[in-house]
Amino acid sequence: MPILELKNICKIYGKGESEKKALSDVNLSINEGEFWSIMGPSGSGKSTLLNILGCMDSATSGEYILKGQDVSKMSRNQLSKVRNKIISFVFQNFALLNDYTVYENIELPLNCQRMSHKKKKERIEYYMQRLGISDLAKKKPNQISGGQQQRVAIARAMVSKADIILADEPTGALDQKTGQELLELMKEINAEGKTIILVTHDINVANVATKHMVIEDGICYQG
Repeated sequence: MPILELKNICKIYGKGESEKKALSDVNLSINEGEFWSIMGPSGSGKSTLLNILGCMDSATSGEYILKGQDVSKMSRNQLSKVRNKIISFVFQNFALLNDYTVYENIELPLNCQRMSHKKKKERIEYYMQRLGISDLAKKKPNQISGGQQQRVAIARAMVSKADIILADEPTGALDQKTGQELLELMKEINAEGKTIILVTHDINVANVATKHMVIEDGICYQG
């Protein structure tokens, strides 16, 4: 069974003369452990699609089946749990809280889960070590490099042990060398069984994935 399926998903913004169809009849089936890229130019609809996949936005029509459940029938509480336990985001601008330390930023997803302080600490320290940022635990985001900030963002995405990681232009704010290191890291994470969906406009980034979709003017093509 696919971990997620989109069936004839459409997204329309506005009404009347201002109506804009951001997505048109998108169909997509992703199995657990796959690594997908969604590629398209700015304004093509790829961010809209990612937000629907991440349950941050809802489709105007069509079905989104996530782990066998119809997302449109989920309550707000259920959607909140999905965003905390099933799906994690890695954003281009890292989305770290500048007043929090690296450790506290990584801890954020766990604050919504019932977990002992000891278990929480062990899990955070494991992912900091896994991503090579243990020595940064007490630093603030503005005290570390862009590449290190992205590693913190990935640790935060992984610490909840979510099944699916959605990455929105994850290398966009990084230099080429650091971006390549990040992509290699994402390949390792995928090899460990995580499902990854990566949105990009860069074909070199997209080629890291093993499954591909191109979106143009809200219409998707699988390749």
